[in-house]
Amino acid sequence: MLLATSNEVDAQTVRSVMAPSAAVSSGNMGNGTLASRVESFEREVILSELKRAGFHMTNAAKALGLERSHLYKKAEQLGIDIRKQRREEES
Repeated sequence: MLLATSNEVDAQTVRSVMAPSAAVSSGNMGNGTLASRVESFEREVILSELKRAGFHMTNAAKALGLERSHLYKKAEQLGIDIRKQRREEES
């Protein structure tokens, strides 16, 4: 089943849902509290989407259903250094 925020589903949406990082299984849930697991999952999803979008913040935010400013705030809360990640991807 695929949940979408609109009546149209494009190939990009399907790819993001079918990506290995989108799968949640008991094998990759790790240990720790619910809060730490949620934080880890959010970090993984955001990093994955940023990489997929070529670190284009507007596109990544749109794909995640966030406002761009909220994506910046969430990345900061999760300790994601966007500039550093972008540089690492480019090299």
